[in-house]
Amino acid sequence: MSNHHVLDFLDSIRTRRDPVAPVEAGHAATTLTLVADIATRLQRRLRWDWRTERFLDDPAANALLSRAYRSPWTL
Repeated sequence: MSNHHVLDFLDSIRTRRDPVAPVEAGHAATTLTLVADIATRLQRRLRWDWRTERFLDDPAANALLSRAYRSPWTL
């Protein structure tokens, strides 16, 4: 139980213990909102593969999963 996630996170760094809210849960929640946003922007139903974290048979939707970086930045 934590009343302040930021302090819990910082304490987790100091003590090397897991935070109250697992990072994987945060990743899944963020992914779900991004998938919903892309479906809303494209105004159609999409099929999402959680294992590959890609849309099935939809290059246009997959193109919205990332954006071009400004020079000189790369990843």
